[in-house]
Order: sequence, then structure tokens, then C-alpha cells
Amino acid sequence: MATGKQPIIPLLSRFVRLQFAPVMIGPVVLGTAAAWYLAKAFSPALFVLALVGSVSLLLAANAIDDVYDQINGVDETADRLFPKEFPGWKPITRGAMTLRSGFAVSGALYALSILIGLYLSLVVGWLALGIAVPGMLLSYFYTAPPLKLDYRGLGLGEASILLSFGPIPSLGAFYVLAGRVALLPAVLAISTGLLTVNVLLMHDLIFYEPYRQSGKRSLAVVLGAERTQALVWGSTFLAYLIVFGLVASGEIPDASLLCVVALPLYLWSRARIPEGVPPPVAFGTRTTRTFIHTFAFTVLLAAGLALG
Repeated sequence: MATGKQPIIPLLSRFVRLQFAPVMIGPVVLGTAAAWYLAKAFSPALFVLALVGSVSLLLAANAIDDVYDQINGVDETADRLFPKEFPGWKPITRGAMTLRSGFAVSGALYALSILIGLYLSLVVGWLALGIAVPGMLLSYFYTAPPLKLDYRGLGLGEASILLSFGPIPSLGAFYVLAGRVALLPAVLAISTGLLTVNVLLMHDLIFYEPYRQSGKRSLAVVLGAERTQALVWGSTFLAYLIVFGLVASGEIPDASLLCVVALPLYLWSRARIPEGVPPPVAFGTRTTRTFIHTFAFTVLLAAGLALG
């Protein structure tokens, strides 16, 4: 799999972007909190299975994304434009992993998610897999042909991220634990999905020039840096507005407003970056801070919901 002296565990961790696992953990925890709030339902074993299946799907998606970005020339362009010490280097591009190995790792992770989905379908009901399948398809065709959603310039990639990191895993966790479907966990998780899209938008601004040159027309490339950041402000406002609206309508308890505690983290994510910092590094900093805000918001929202 690897060439040279790259240790296998750190290499795989970098390849699947393990550090971003919390963006999937968040909506699963939110769906779990909704199951407790609406049905007083919780099973440690089922929760762990839902969590492992969802995180495995995320890691599979990250892996196949790198494979097809390499095939489509995106990562080679980025590697040519960025310094060799740039922290965002990709294992396949740098020769530490082959395309064949990349496909194998992604396939194994997808297989694990499917197996868990099949088991949960037998234990809980067929919708356990039925809810997961759209997320699997969206994650694969995000960069894979023939759909290549994130290459179209129509916001399709961002829409798939909103669904795959919001309503789908939240509703899936709720169904696995409560044994039924409900609208609330899906609606509430739109807020988390919006904030996760913000992480993606900041990430795509890091690679703005490589994406533009290689024809990957993600929404950040179409809009440009200024309008993309305005969109981030707007979607963050909408995420908080959804929570306030659900509290005001009595759908969720007042304790759900605990998520407001995360607001200073968002303001921190938008803080001015010192002059002279190269745009990829500056947007890398914003990506990390936006990621921290998203996870904190979701966990605090889940905690407030469960306590209520």
C-alpha cells in the first residue's frame, strides 16, 4: 500500500482525514438526543453500531474523494501550486499510496457501513439501511463519475453534504434507537448540515486556485472568496434561526438554546487573519475554526435537547 517508510496508521489516518470524524459524530449524537427527548429510547449497543456505521461512511467518502480528485487532476494541480511542506498534502499524489490501494480502502469502509446497515435492518427494521443508502450514494457520487456532483458548479456537492452530514445521519440514528421515523430529528439537523457546508466552503477556498485550474467547480469557486464568506454568514444565521424557531414553536425545549454558547467560537472563526498570511493558510485557519464551531454547536444542541 505505502511506499518509502510511511507508517501505515498515520498514512491511513491522513488519507481518510480521520480528524474530521466529529462532523459525522455530531449529527448522530443529535439524532440520539432526539430519540431520548421524543421516545426516551436509548441502547448503548445500537448507538455504537449507528455511530461506527456513519463514521465508516464518512471515512469511505473522504477516501473515494481523494481517489477521484487524483484521477481528475485536482490534487496534482494543488501539489504543483502549493509548497512541498504544505500540511494538506495527499498520500496518493505524493506517491505514498497507489490508486488501487485508495479504491481498496474506500471499498472496505463502504462494505463495513453496508454490513452494519444490513444488521441494523434485521434488528430494528429495513429503514435502517433505507435511510443510509441515499447518504452512501451521495457520498460516492460527490466526486465519482458519472454524476461528479461537486464538479458541476450548481451547488449539488454542497447540497449533498448538507443532507449527508445533517438530516440523514440524524434521522438514521433516531430510527435505530426509537424504532420509528419522525420529522424533528431531520429538521433540527438541517442546522448542523448548514454549518458543515460552511466547513466545506472554507476548505474549498484553501484549494480555490487548484480547483479553478482543474475544472472542479465547487460552489466556492463559482462564487469567489467574498461571496462565499457572505454565504457562510447567512447559513450560520439560518442555522441558529432554525433552533430559535423550533424553541419558539415548542417543538424542542428551551434548554436547546444551550447551543448559543458556541456563538463566540463562530465569531472567533471569522476573526481577522494577520496581513501577509497566504490565502491557503488563512483559509486553512478559518476551516479549522469553523469545524470547531460546528462540532461545539451540534453537541451543545444535543445536550440541551436531551436535558429538556
